[in-house]
Amino acid sequence: MSLKLQQEQVLKQVLTQELRQAITLLQLNCAELGEYLDQLALENPLIERKDTDSYQPVYHKKSQDRMTEPYRTHQKESLQMFLKRQAIDLNLSEKNQRIFHFMIDSIDSNGYLNEPIDAMAAVLEVPAEEVEAVLHQLQSLEPAGIGARSLQECILLQLRRKKKRWYEAELIIEEHFFLFARKAWKEIAAKTGVSMKTLQAVQDEVSQLEPRPGLHFSFDEEHVYIEPDVTITVVQDHITFELNQRAFPDVEMNEGYFAMIQDQKRHEAYAYLKEKEQQYNWLVQALKQRKQTMTHVVREIISHQTDFFLTGKHKMKPLTMKRIADILQVHESTVSRTVKGKMVQTPYGLMEMKQFFQAKLEGHSLEEASSYTVKTHIAELIQTENKKKPYSDQQIMTLLQQTFGIRASRRTIAKYREQMNLPSSTLRKRYD
Repeated sequence: MSLKLQQEQVLKQVLTQELRQAITLLQLNCAELGEYLDQLALENPLIERKDTDSYQPVYHKKSQDRMTEPYRTHQKESLQMFLKRQAIDLNLSEKNQRIFHFMIDSIDSNGYLNEPIDAMAAVLEVPAEEVEAVLHQLQSLEPAGIGARSLQECILLQLRRKKKRWYEAELIIEEHFFLFARKAWKEIAAKTGVSMKTLQAVQDEVSQLEPRPGLHFSFDEEHVYIEPDVTITVVQDHITFELNQRAFPDVEMNEGYFAMIQDQKRHEAYAYLKEKEQQYNWLVQALKQRKQTMTHVVREIISHQTDFFLTGKHKMKPLTMKRIADILQVHESTVSRTVKGKMVQTPYGLMEMKQFFQAKLEGHSLEEASSYTVKTHIAELIQTENKKKPYSDQQIMTLLQQTFGIRASRRTIAKYREQMNLPSSTLRKRYD
């Protein structure tokens, strides 16, 4: 075997540092960008963020379907601390305090106790009866339903805490909970003699209770308060938009260090500062590019979804990221990164930017209809239906075609309904 040198020309795409930084910045949302810039400022003495005095409202992530009041940040007490404060009035013995503290550390963010009594007793080396007794004391605290081991127990604890006890409701939940939850009310009526009207009244009572009593103390991502990256408003059929200044901040060079670069060219720190100056210039360019790209994408969204902003949710049209990318003459991944994690405040509430990109309903030929539009019509039909005779999926399918000219299969209706967490007609039916 002979060895020989061979020269081969290969075309390879190499990402420059500037391009990598631009890609990174593009996909960050408001909060993530702030953290990223803070970190860069720690590493680079030349970088200073420009402060903005403009007020930006903050909205609750769970209230995306409606406008909400701005939320001012304040210190929240944890569920565990709230329970410990109440425990002072229980006058627990030292032994029971140990059980109590172990128990509240086993409560999840929803307020449920996930650790079995026997398991806690084994770890604490105490009789299970003592653990059970402390649990009853814990369950007597606020909020009602705390320390429950199941949804059934959570509801029962709240019903028993009512000033005016309704023993019939308690009996139904205690002995026929799973039939009740499945709305097999005729079977319950046959077993207990309770009327359908009474069962409906029990349902109405239960619907007012809190299935997750620890929720108000939760710091989970699902319940954080967030800022919109973009605000879109409509005034007299004129659509305008504004970028949140904190989501698209500017940076400036630290003047003191800048003077060092100019005056101390022979200083040993000069090379270090020149490197940091180059990093600063890359950052300025990347932030500028990020702002321009977002501006172009938002303008195209408004252009394609004008009817939505002027008329309402039912006018959302099919739109793909590729279509926007082709218009802007950028790669589809650029639009995807621009949209990722961004929130838009609209006249109809806070929305994820990706919601404006909807697929066309399969098999629909009478008009352009997006899945978002179909879901909106389904939700409206269910909201306005006669609850004593709710629409079946088949009836919704017929109404969509007759009223809105939208053809969709019954399976598609069922799929969209389930995606919106809307129950079946059987579970929506009322008996009063």
